[in-house]
Amino acid sequence: MEEALISTPAQLRELVGHIRDSGRFGFDTEFVSEDTFEPVLCLIQVATRERLAVVDPQAVGDLSGFWEVVLDPAVEVVMHAAGEDMRICHLRTGSLPVRVFDVQIAAGLVGYSYPLSLVNLVSQSLRVSLPGSETRTDWRRRPLTPAQLRYALDDVRYLLEIADALKEELAAKGRTSWAEEEFTDFLHKVAKRSDEDRWRRLPGLNSLNRRALEAARRLSAWREDEARHANRPLRHVLRDDLLVAIAKRQPASRRDLEALRDFNRPALLNRAQSILAVIEQARLTPEDMLPDLSPRFEDGPGASTVTSLLSAALGQWCVRAEVATPLVATVGDLKHLIRWYLDGSPDDDRPSLMTGWRGDLCGGMLVEVLEGRRTFRVVDPASEFPVAVESAPGIER
Repeated sequence: MEEALISTPAQLRELVGHIRDSGRFGFDTEFVSEDTFEPVLCLIQVATRERLAVVDPQAVGDLSGFWEVVLDPAVEVVMHAAGEDMRICHLRTGSLPVRVFDVQIAAGLVGYSYPLSLVNLVSQSLRVSLPGSETRTDWRRRPLTPAQLRYALDDVRYLLEIADALKEELAAKGRTSWAEEEFTDFLHKVAKRSDEDRWRRLPGLNSLNRRALEAARRLSAWREDEARHANRPLRHVLRDDLLVAIAKRQPASRRDLEALRDFNRPALLNRAQSILAVIEQARLTPEDMLPDLSPRFEDGPGASTVTSLLSAALGQWCVRAEVATPLVATVGDLKHLIRWYLDGSPDDDRPSLMTGWRGDLCGGMLVEVLEGRRTFRVVDPASEFPVAVESAPGIER
């Protein structure tokens, strides 16, 4: 298969045309995000049936033509663990493709573990071993060595072949629609995460009142402006935990602010007056303009035990169905299901486990466990399926 380093606009235009004609390609990126506000895109890897190519953004410059083909609904984009790559796409274009096939997700839907690394997926599905010698490479440095280029191309080299095999397995199990639903939901989550207010994801917000939440919101906006202006990561301006601590304390003086642990650093001390000004703005915000508290749920005394039982039932169910349990539900999803059941199963708060392919797979079973209509029984401790999830004796389904 032809391998190429794309380093001129003309070469990129030709590659984009080839991708468009192919109608499908494997896609991955190499980026560095440790030292800058936004990730630095260092390489783009592409695979079609005929070609493997590495695009050097530093040499090519304008990538608008490439992003257009990524977003083209006539072109399928095949990826592995596409979250960060799609985030870069969203940052650069404000949009996301509509035709994405993520082999990590698809693999989880046909019985592979989830999340599964590309190295392990290639090994388990194709019996091919990939080297990992360049995992600590600084992809910003030039020139790139042949070994680095080979390593980068390995990230896309087998994507189309794996996708073809997974599509056959999905079709054989009747799960093609599951995969399409999951890809759509995945892209929706990427877009939502990019669009929603970053400050709402700060750890520890549940401990804040509405006035402190306003301080956290304003501090987060101030921090983002500072980081963007300096082109530095947010944590280099102000760590998340310290931001929340300041918002909770709402210091009124420099002395009060400097009394906070870990604040006695030159970069922060130089910004003390700006931080105090932000806190003062929050203090003056009218009550009716303060942000609402995030919903908090108090679990009942037996919630932990019930969650464990549901988790065990779900795990056994998924093993028999050959689908990865972590792809189906988290502990939070199970707790949501319990709250929904105890609240009378309202239609306006249906949990994910009662909708779509998850509802088809296991929603009814989990509700029957909650109702006491299903039980667990050890059938053979030494077998692959040691536990049976069965209808309770004397209860008709």
